[in-house]
Amino acid sequence: MFPHWRSGITGSDAARSLITDDLVRRGAVIRIGSHNASPLRPNVSRVIYSLAVKNENPERQKARLLKIPQFSYAEALGELTQNYKTIAIAGAHGKSTTTALVGLMLSEAGFDPTVIVGTRLKEFGNSNFRKGKSEWLVLEADEFHGSFLRYRPFAAIVTNLDREHLEFYKTFGNIKKAFRTFVGQVKTGGYLVLNREDRNLASFKLKTRTNIAYYDRQGMRAVKVKSLLKIPGVHNHSNAMACDVLGNALGISISVRDKVFSRFTGTWRRFEYRGIYRETKVYDDYAHHPTEIKATLAGAREKFPKAKIWAIFQPHLAERLSLLFSDFATAFREADQVMILETYKVLGRESAPQNGRDAKSLAEKLALSQPARFMRDSKDVFRAIKKETVKGDILLFMGAGDIKNLSDKLMKC
Repeated sequence: MFPHWRSGITGSDAARSLITDDLVRRGAVIRIGSHNASPLRPNVSRVIYSLAVKNENPERQKARLLKIPQFSYAEALGELTQNYKTIAIAGAHGKSTTTALVGLMLSEAGFDPTVIVGTRLKEFGNSNFRKGKSEWLVLEADEFHGSFLRYRPFAAIVTNLDREHLEFYKTFGNIKKAFRTFVGQVKTGGYLVLNREDRNLASFKLKTRTNIAYYDRQGMRAVKVKSLLKIPGVHNHSNAMACDVLGNALGISISVRDKVFSRFTGTWRRFEYRGIYRETKVYDDYAHHPTEIKATLAGAREKFPKAKIWAIFQPHLAERLSLLFSDFATAFREADQVMILETYKVLGRESAPQNGRDAKSLAEKLALSQPARFMRDSKDVFRAIKKETVKGDILLFMGAGDIKNLSDKLMKC
């Protein structure tokens, strides 16, 4: 986002990605590879770091030595939101799609918002950012490590609650407590939009001076919205209804809302259509939590009720896989064939798997009730796809790691 403020931006990352490429294209200077302190100069006004970058990082150590102020990404974003009338979209699942829809709705309605979303949109030039000229900011509010508690929004949507980021929160009770704190930070006279169909949210006893509205997938309006959507799945219908209810609260006309719903074709890595490989359709999705996997596969089944669906999944974080192992073991029931890849390791967030609950054991557990197997590398995956798929099959790559590289390679074969 900061390149749009015409500041001099430098940065570093362990590996090159589409995100770093986009930053370079926008004028930032990005160094790829091992972190070292040499590029950090005394004239740097601030250092912003990911929570995966620990205190002992060489660049952060040098920043302390030079007395350069340091902010986590959430802290920097929290400071930024103070200058805007902020709409924050929170929840365990559906944040990115809902944020995208709200951002597009406000843009279509003439609000000219600044938008920060956790994925890329073609409507924003394949960026995750739109720089507006008004007081409005639409922001994806991530609960990871309590980041969203840095924000004081004018309006907020909470899509759902789930057992996510347990490596930090430890218990579901702590997750619910954090979300209660978040909704309590919506400004007096603002708007709070909650999912009536999420039993955890429905049970919230709220004492707030904000205007509270609930959404669900019932009634004539919900039927109309469903008929307009091009993106499949109950979860996306729910995301659209959240946007619709907020739009109504903000006085945005039904015609504008309907136009946005009918035009929206999705975001990067959210059931993203990649193309055709040997007469099979290839899709890519960010799903990395059991609830997201179920929703994505249900959406695929809704769109392709008679097709053979192949789920190629790369677990993300050994600790998440271990903590939610039983849920992962029942998440693939809508798939006809399942391939499980080795777990993606995340720098600064990884711990050893517990009780042998790793990727291979997940594949073995799944294989007790459905066709599933563990794949050691991409060559095994490609061999199986080439040998076993037939015309009309659906290939669905899922995960938050680097599994997108596999679908990229497949499309180049």
